[in-house]
Amino acid sequence: MNNRILVVDDDQAFRIATVALLEDNGFTVSVATDGAEAQKRISETEFDLVLSDLVMEGMNGIELLQRIKAISSEVPVIMITGFGSINTAVEAMRLGAYDYITKPCDNDELLIKIRRVLEERRKDRELYRLREEITTQYSFGNIVSRSESMKKIFKLVRQVSETDVTVLILGETGTGKELLAKAIHYNSPRKEKPLVVITCSALSETLLESELFGHEKGAFTGAQKQRTGKFEDANGGTVFLDEIGDVPLHLQTKLLRVLQEKEIERVGGNRPIPVDVRIIAATNRNLQDLMKAGSFREDLYYRLNVFPISLPTLRERIEDIPLLVEHFLQKYAALSNGRVKRAAPTAIAMMVSTTWRGNIRELENVIKRAIIKTDGDTIHSIDLPAQPLGDVRPFALKTSDNGEIRFKEYIKKITYDAESKYLVEMLERHQGNIKAVAELMEVDRKTIYRKIEEFGIDISKYRNSGQSS
Repeated sequence: MNNRILVVDDDQAFRIATVALLEDNGFTVSVATDGAEAQKRISETEFDLVLSDLVMEGMNGIELLQRIKAISSEVPVIMITGFGSINTAVEAMRLGAYDYITKPCDNDELLIKIRRVLEERRKDRELYRLREEITTQYSFGNIVSRSESMKKIFKLVRQVSETDVTVLILGETGTGKELLAKAIHYNSPRKEKPLVVITCSALSETLLESELFGHEKGAFTGAQKQRTGKFEDANGGTVFLDEIGDVPLHLQTKLLRVLQEKEIERVGGNRPIPVDVRIIAATNRNLQDLMKAGSFREDLYYRLNVFPISLPTLRERIEDIPLLVEHFLQKYAALSNGRVKRAAPTAIAMMVSTTWRGNIRELENVIKRAIIKTDGDTIHSIDLPAQPLGDVRPFALKTSDNGEIRFKEYIKKITYDAESKYLVEMLERHQGNIKAVAELMEVDRKTIYRKIEEFGIDISKYRNSGQSS
């Protein structure tokens, strides 16, 4: 869309010449012959720039400037003045004019000043849009969760965001590792600088090295010019290395140098280049197993593992499924032109009973397909992912006389199911050690014993012989 400029001048010859010049250079131009007409036009139409004469009969340029700022303070104004009125033009700049130019105007100078102010305004708008996006998309409130495990994650993110330490995010595919990295970056002091994301598994070894560190002209066949890498592009900001476990060994050495020395060397280069970046890495692989196999450097692991965050699977936070379903229904409303508004309780109950091997990403795809295939305003049928035998969790709910599930019963069942599953997993992990599980869950041991009895858990299944609690 062309920038819209309003030209205000009572000199007809100047108006005609200026309109021709601006239209020839791709601008959309409107005109006003005096201040009153200009004020009316600005009240009715959004302009990207006002070009106004300073000396006019009736309302002069200073008065018009003040009224423009009262109507729309962000609209820039360039004042046009004769040589004898330069002091007044300077006063206009003090009152909020962006710049001034003297008559007779030099066309090149006028175009330079116009393009400069429009470019600055474009950057201001982009910054405002980015800040709005940060607030709405990457704030903790938009990472959809009500689970206790995710609340603990949010607390960790708040703690680490204000620092500059390296973060290692661990979790299965589809658990939201990149979203968490964005939350850390956009809540950190580096939020105004770039966040550069690179998926290490998506590129070949040769391309990955050039992508990360850049290359010099002639470094390899096809390197026809010098190219900066992701670390240089992110200077002052954050580099998110997704699937860090897939980085080849010789590149791990270079990454270690970045972490230790804060410098990189381009492919084919022979001089160190300092970089100021924060590194957030993520993986769905077991790095300790990779170290034992000799495919991941131990020293790099300890440099990355300064502040580890382990994301729970969707199976571990099933109480979030109804919230996530609602979130995806809103996010993808356009797939049905807003027609599909909800999922029936029976459909949600089916989703809660499912083991989501692909986690949140898999659930998201299922909801998108369901929206497209639903004829009415409610999703009743869900194409659930195939599950290994014995992997389906029972989810039986009482219904009212008309077959609908009572909401309170529904929420109670979700909470009961999640709590019992979590307790069993913790007992397995800690081999039935009640004290350890109680400390982890931040409750006393009496509560754990009560829950074990409530859920009908056989504690002896999880204890080693002779172990005490």
